[in-house]
Amino acid sequence: MTPKVGGGRPWGPIRTENDAARRLAVLLRRHVDACGKTLAVLGAEINVSKAQTGANLAGKVPSREFVIALIRATVPPELRERRQQEALGLREQALHPAPTTPPGPSAAAGRGYAVELGAAQARQIETYDRLTRALEQQAEVERAKNNSDKLVMVLLNMIRQLDRRVADLVQERDHLRTRPGSEALEDAERKLARAEEQEKRAHAELQRAEEKQRQAEELQARVQDQLRRLTDELDRLRAGDTSSPLDALPALIEEPAEQPRSADPVGDDIDAVLARASAVNDEDNDTLTRVTSQLDGTTAEIVQDNPPDNVPSPESLSARHNLGVSVGESGDRAQAVILLTEVVSDMIRVLGADHLQTLYARHDLGISVGESGDHAQAVILLTELVPDVIRVLGADHPQTLSARHDLGISVGQSGDHAQAVILLTELVPDMIRVLGADHPHTLNARHNLGINVGESGDHAQAVILLTELVPDVTRVLGADHPHTLNARHSLGINVGQSGDHAQAVILLTELVPDMIRVLGADRPHTLSARHSLGVNVGESGDRAQAVILLTELVPDMIRVLGEDHPHTLSARHNLGINVGQSGDHAQAVILLTELVPDMIRVLGEDHPHTLNARHNLGINVGESGDHAQAVILLTELVPDLIRVLGADHPHTLKTFHLITSWHKLVRRAS
Repeated sequence: MTPKVGGGRPWGPIRTENDAARRLAVLLRRHVDACGKTLAVLGAEINVSKAQTGANLAGKVPSREFVIALIRATVPPELRERRQQEALGLREQALHPAPTTPPGPSAAAGRGYAVELGAAQARQIETYDRLTRALEQQAEVERAKNNSDKLVMVLLNMIRQLDRRVADLVQERDHLRTRPGSEALEDAERKLARAEEQEKRAHAELQRAEEKQRQAEELQARVQDQLRRLTDELDRLRAGDTSSPLDALPALIEEPAEQPRSADPVGDDIDAVLARASAVNDEDNDTLTRVTSQLDGTTAEIVQDNPPDNVPSPESLSARHNLGVSVGESGDRAQAVILLTEVVSDMIRVLGADHLQTLYARHDLGISVGESGDHAQAVILLTELVPDVIRVLGADHPQTLSARHDLGISVGQSGDHAQAVILLTELVPDMIRVLGADHPHTLNARHNLGINVGESGDHAQAVILLTELVPDVTRVLGADHPHTLNARHSLGINVGQSGDHAQAVILLTELVPDMIRVLGADRPHTLSARHSLGVNVGESGDRAQAVILLTELVPDMIRVLGEDHPHTLSARHNLGINVGQSGDHAQAVILLTELVPDMIRVLGEDHPHTLNARHNLGINVGESGDHAQAVILLTELVPDLIRVLGADHPHTLKTFHLITSWHKLVRRAS
């Protein structure tokens, strides 16, 4: 089996039906080797299983989508277009190989020349591929060198500011020593200790960045020398051809220069900059190690599938952490939970539970678990995290405030809105004090507080909070910012739920066109706003218009979100309600009869929305005149309402009342 350039398990043999398929497999394997990623990592990035990825790289002709995704995941941006064209060309040849013809006399006469020509072409292709690889390496090393140059400037500036900060804190501490035991003295001593520790970390990261500078400069010289040699070799092979192999290659794209970011004198901002500096050093280290191993022809290990008895390096743990976050942001929350669960376990074992990287990864795991739908487990993870973050980083650290915020959100999403209100009510003043009233995180926390106040039942208070918030969000973020639009949406919802449906219709009618213009007609938030508008139009009394709005909405939700999405089911439910309340109870019975089995299958028999849909089905059956069937449906519903909601819940009592009323009508009719 062929060894892999970037380390890990060796490649297996290539089994193909034609030469083009073999060359495609070799090309794709080469790109995988060059990027240093394992098949497991690549599979997660391109949303293809590791087994399928391996099969496609073993000679099976892959789909066009697979080729494009693999090139995007393994090839630097400036070379992607050319490498994609090359790979897709080989794929086309593999799918439609040229027919072979038996050799005739003329073919025999030219066979020697053809063999010689084929060998020369093969040497040219091999040299050309090596030259392309060297150009890719040059781009990677250049990026790493630029990163290190910028990082050195940032860290030098930070160290100067930390020197001043330490001197100021020493002076402040000495002045406060006249008041021993005071909170101000303890606070100054705590800040001084933290600043001194940050200064040590900054010096350590500076040494790392300077070492990366030196390594990158050495590699630049080596790669440049290799480029000269390969260019000369290709010129010799193509004697008589005046075109340069470099002419067909895209020019390397220079990254826009970033301005060195100064450290804020506040310790929290310094921690954030140091964390970023460490991540940049880690990333550059991976790049330089990989390029060095390729130039030396070794199999230096970067990340390996299931390394036996191997302790992961902090760099590999950081890379796996970033991968998990990226997978989650791409939409695959379940896979992100798997990746982050694994890396958190390794981080605790290798780095310790209190290490900053571990705390950040635990936080991201809690967020991903919640976003995957398991809000109860997210609450458990974040409840365990918050005390650890407070103990390690301090109560006022931005990461601590962020963890408390996400805990409050998850508690609300798990259904305990009253407890979420308590947590977020305690958090908002701390965010205002530490971050400022206009900080985006503060505004977001105020928004989530308003949402949970409304979800807990106090819609009037939610309207007050959100009415105060919307002008602040508009002023700070802008009228077209998605957070501003979402805050306006939440305000419209709570205005309607407080009973003022006419005002809610005004607010939401103004909002929907802005959402379509800014976010797009098919964005989930836009669909949700259209849903809220339809509901409030109906509740304001215009049931016919509500039916029109919701009838237009439901197909869009099915197309964008899917038939089984909870928001789609809710829109279908509200359409059925409004159709019935517009007077067409027979059509409402048809819509709700189709809906209830879907709700039971997706949400479960005991979900409040399922029970509510069954209730509305029974009402419309009765209103359509079939009182006997309505009594049967509602009588079957009552035990479930009592078990889930309780005997005294308004929905349970209303159902009892309807059964009694319609039972009397049935008896009279009989």
